[in-house]
Amino acid sequence: MSKKNDDGKRTARERMQAERARQQQADKRKRALIIGGSVVAVLAVAAGIGIIVGNNKSDKNESNWASVADQPLKQPAGVTGTVVPYGSNPNAPVLTIYEDFRCPICEQVETKLGATIQQLADAGTIRLEFHIASFLDRNLGGNGSKYAANAAACAQDAGKFKAYHDVLYANQPDESSDKFGKNSYLLDLASKVDGLRSPAFDQCVNDLAYAPWVKQSQEDFNNAKVGTEQVTGTPTLAMNNQKLKYTEGNAIMSPEAFKAQIEQIIATMPK
Repeated sequence: MSKKNDDGKRTARERMQAERARQQQADKRKRALIIGGSVVAVLAVAAGIGIIVGNNKSDKNESNWASVADQPLKQPAGVTGTVVPYGSNPNAPVLTIYEDFRCPICEQVETKLGATIQQLADAGTIRLEFHIASFLDRNLGGNGSKYAANAAACAQDAGKFKAYHDVLYANQPDESSDKFGKNSYLLDLASKVDGLRSPAFDQCVNDLAYAPWVKQSQEDFNNAKVGTEQVTGTPTLAMNNQKLKYTEGNAIMSPEAFKAQIEQIIATMPK
């Protein structure tokens, strides 16, 4: 084989490698999620400002989901509309939380601030209202956001929404993985919540019983506002028609600072 041919094949390989690298970078850019409400591209994990709704990839199993999502709407136990409540004091000031179970920044907020938020809710200082979005399935492909939301609604029927919610975030796969799109995995995680697994719960998960509710919840998210400002991403946390900050610099803020923010808002609310 002549050197010319060697060089030609080497050049061809190099072109193929360069093209492959270019395509990988293009795919990464397509998957990149714009953070929070900012128009400036920043590091998502470092800044921790949330994920804006997009629609980059189709769900390969969307037809299966649609077949059940278009059934008549029913609501999980104790739920009004698509709002899942939590807290010991039904008259406490409301902390509204918009989240998607595949959202990596939601997981960071839950890991850093979740215990403080729950303590305030359990103490009756605040009441939580969860709004569950599922747009990341459109961004990333798959069913994980929708299937996890359905399973969480099933957990609400058993009075275990918050406990299961926390387990989902503690076991959140990488955002590019659709592990939550497997009901078998969601059921395995449910086994970590005392008293959640039952024939009724398992059937609810496997039958996608709350698919219509999950669909409606996403539609409500699409139209959600804090005050007059559109909710554009997850996580979004709000009280008294004000968006809450949950970052300081390039990191999730301390629990103490977040709690102080809530207490300051409550202090300004009419008694």
